[in-house]
Order: sequence, then C-alpha cells, then structure tokens
Amino acid sequence: MPGLSDAVAPLLLLAALPLAHASCAQGLASSSAATEKLAWLSATRPQKAGTFSALLPGAGQVYNGQAWKGPLVYGALAGSVYAEVQYWRLYSEYKAGYKTRVQLSRGNTLAIDTGPHSSQEPSDAAQLYRFNSYRTSRDLLLGLNALIYGLQILAAVTIAHLHDFDINENLALRWQPTALPLASSGWAPGLRVALTVRSSNRSS
Repeated sequence: MPGLSDAVAPLLLLAALPLAHASCAQGLASSSAATEKLAWLSATRPQKAGTFSALLPGAGQVYNGQAWKGPLVYGALAGSVYAEVQYWRLYSEYKAGYKTRVQLSRGNTLAIDTGPHSSQEPSDAAQLYRFNSYRTSRDLLLGLNALIYGLQILAAVTIAHLHDFDINENLALRWQPTALPLASSGWAPGLRVALTVRSSNRSS
C-alpha cells in the first residue's frame, strides 16, 4: 500500500493546532487560577505556558521553571525534523526518477534519471517501491513533528496547572491487597484504596 497522500500529510501538522487551543482553554476552566499579564492581556498561568510553547517550543517549560526540559524538546524536534528533511530529499529525488522512467517507457530516449540513488535502482519496480517507501516515511515524520509539537504544549499547560497545587500533609492515600466478595459463592483477590483525612487539631 502506498504512503499517505500528499493532501493528508499537511493536515497532520494542523492537528497540533486544536490540541494547542484545547490545552490553553484548560486555563479558563480554573476559575481559582490567578491571572497574570501577557502583553496587554490578562491570562492564567496555564494560558501563558501554552501560548509560550505554541509560539516557541520549549518556552513554556522554561516559564514553568523547568529549563532542563527545553533541550529535550529541541532534541526531539531537531531529530525528527532532520529525519523528515532527509526523507523529503530522497522522496523528491525518486519522484523525479519515477517520472523519468515513465517517459522512457513511453519512448522518450532523451529522458535521463540523474538522481544519485534513484538512477542506481536495478528495475522500475524497485525504483517505485523506494519512491512509495520514502513518501510514507516523509508523511509519518510530518505527523510525528506535529505530535511532538502538540505534546510539549500539553505538558507545559499541565505543569502550569500543578504549579499552585496544594499538597496537604493531612491527606493520606493508602492501598493494600484485599478479598472481594462475589455475587456467586466465593471471594476474589482485589485492591483496596483508601483516602484518609487526618485532622491537624489534636486533643491534649
């Protein structure tokens, strides 16, 4: 099966935009979140983190005080973009070579495949296989770039939401193995989770 169509591939990149919008919109749901200034607008911390990451990948992580994540974001994007560029170059070469072989099959003896790789293919079938393979890889990497872009926005917004999260020492979460009664006769192994609220006021 040939790779994704050229019309579908750009849509994968646009898929990151709704994700970025949805991530930023989460800030609106937190009515208790304090607003800050973003240029001339008021925005919550999650909204600012999402906007920074959308404009410049990794900037939201730096805003959240996690600058060490910036190189990880750029490393992932750089590796994916580099691979995409390489596959795009090979795809373009084999696309031109495919058109040349079609012209040769139609009797145009002046058509010459000048590609350094495509011209070395031993048969038309091998050349066509490589052409479809590189096109598929190019499209998948385009989608991967969009995914990495969207995930780093989502990660920045999530960390921004947890920035002011109150971890109360009076809350305790415990789990332990237990036996659960079944509707039929017998018992089944299970897991019991208990959330305990300890009062800070102790009688003397």
